[in-house]
Amino acid sequence: MGSTLTVDNIVGATTAANVKMPAGSILQTITSVAHGSAVTTASTSHVASGIIASITPKYNNSIIMLYFSASFTTLNGNGTGGSGFKFYKSVGGGAYGVVTSMTGTTQSLGFLEYTSNASNYNHSIGTMMVSDSPATTSAINYQLYLARLGSSNSASLQRDWGGAHFHLMEISV
Repeated sequence: MGSTLTVDNIVGATTAANVKMPAGSILQTITSVAHGSAVTTASTSHVASGIIASITPKYNNSIIMLYFSASFTTLNGNGTGGSGFKFYKSVGGGAYGVVTSMTGTTQSLGFLEYTSNASNYNHSIGTMMVSDSPATTSAINYQLYLARLGSSNSASLQRDWGGAHFHLMEISV
């Protein structure tokens, strides 16, 4: 015969913050959906998209998983190239800086959407995922930045359809 444990509320010995969840537990999720105008740039340096999701971690040792899904477009206009995407963050209202897991030589361009179709738009729908260990309990704004690559004319998000879906999950360690 099995046992059943039914609980309406778990409270820590002194505060709710003292309740330790098992490693890998999802502590909170945040969703931000944008259905606005296309975000387009001809810059070869990463520029802010304006699509932001915010979270305030419960613990300073948590991992934040970032999931971003949207339609991506590159206009080649008689060239080859594509679009590069990187996540940046602002902690406690400070300046934006690249998410640590996206630095280094192999991640210098970020996630890529690339085409060699010289005179057309290249449309794709994709999902990007990275983790961050922000070591803070201050509010964090995460934002996707984009850049044009190669000789393409521009890089875009949400150009002709869809929208952008930005999800954040705080995970206990």
